[in-house]
Amino acid sequence: MRIRTLLLVVFALLGPAACDAGAAVPQASTPQSAVPSAKDVKPTFTDVRVGDTVSVVRVAAFKAGRNRSVVVEPVIYMKNPDFCRAFKIPLDDKQCSYPYAIEHSTAKITLPRADDATYALIDSDRWRECTDKDLVAAVCKVTAAQFQKWAAQGDGTVVMTTRNGTATGFAELYFPESYED
Repeated sequence: MRIRTLLLVVFALLGPAACDAGAAVPQASTPQSAVPSAKDVKPTFTDVRVGDTVSVVRVAAFKAGRNRSVVVEPVIYMKNPDFCRAFKIPLDDKQCSYPYAIEHSTAKITLPRADDATYALIDSDRWRECTDKDLVAAVCKVTAAQFQKWAAQGDGTVVMTTRNGTATGFAELYFPESYED
């Protein structure tokens, strides 16, 4: 008991003396030349395994049902010429002549899938009403079984939403050349 009391007295007496409120705390500084500008930053693949994300992925394996997982490949999807500038591709390169570009990660990631996950596809006959106002992704709701059939037939590129690393939403990515007149 005496030691505790003695320690409290010592800390009470030394605390204010040891802390000089007027002293400046040294700050680590980064030279301005080491900070990349926004135009020099290359886009990166989203780590869909952690946290809450909204990102573009390619569905590699999907099976409808409860207590299931999904296998995805993160991709970078950008409109041109932004993609070409970000990856320092000459604007006269053929790849830059397309309205968008995709960079595949080749990583296969297995995620748990929420039993109440949502699914949306673009109906080719009603593509205008089945695409969001920004022409990015599908908004027409479908069942997991319908989504599974669609994913098995084609590219399977979607906007995927995760919550704490669990897949909660899948919306078909809009590709203009597939639907526009």
